[in-house]
Amino acid sequence: MLKSRVITALLLAPLVFIAVLALPTFYFALVMAAVVLLGSAELARLGGLQQTSAVAGYTLLQGLALVLMYQLLDRQFLTAVAYALAAWWVLVLLVLLSGRFAVGKKKGLKPLVLSGGMLLLTGCWGALVGIHNIAFHGPKLVMFMFMLIWVADSGAYFSGRRWGRHKLAPAVSPGKTIEGVYGALAGAALCALVLFYLDWRPGISMLQLVILCMTTVLISVAGDLWESVLKRRQGVKDSGSLLPGHGGILDRIDSQIAAAPFFLAGLLLLEGTS
Repeated sequence: MLKSRVITALLLAPLVFIAVLALPTFYFALVMAAVVLLGSAELARLGGLQQTSAVAGYTLLQGLALVLMYQLLDRQFLTAVAYALAAWWVLVLLVLLSGRFAVGKKKGLKPLVLSGGMLLLTGCWGALVGIHNIAFHGPKLVMFMFMLIWVADSGAYFSGRRWGRHKLAPAVSPGKTIEGVYGALAGAALCALVLFYLDWRPGISMLQLVILCMTTVLISVAGDLWESVLKRRQGVKDSGSLLPGHGGILDRIDSQIAAAPFFLAGLLLLEGTS
């Protein structure tokens, strides 16, 4: 499993770097739209749609939502979306970590999963495009956010395997541990120091960047747990099988779905106070 994960990551990494750093924002948005649409098809099945025609129709609606988001993507609207989604993911994290959230298999159509998932995917895409479009080092900030989550995931994986004893949210995702989160946060702090010395966001202090990166990683856990809930309710291990060693597209981007709008909200907030 680990070998497959590493090989897939090594094959995908150059493509991600090219899409983020070499493409103008419009074409970056198109590439990310393709990723979101693939994830949307998986989400449709997690939401209870099984027929190919129904999945295709849902994916088409997701595409139309992205087009609408692009048309509305001015700074004021994007700021409102980023703040609203940031607050939403904080709430989701608190609920899922409360220990009072029961997860059971629930077959059939799940309208809230389908409608809510579409909004969350659209918001994540809008946040990524918004960050990429920031005049000062926008593409580099997107790449940094991706690497922040990758480093955090690696830190969580290895620290969880080495020291993991206490379950984070056993009813939702039995494999995740509190010690794994500590490893992820340590990786986030190191990434923040790198961002500070690169000086891509002048006027923001080292402490502010450390807090932003660590809270972004913490909120990314909400995206991971959210997808775990969807999979457990549908009775599946992975959202798909497109990426060997990783599962489906949603399995690869679940953390970013929560992290992207929160990271953008943090940048906008710090920019306004600097």
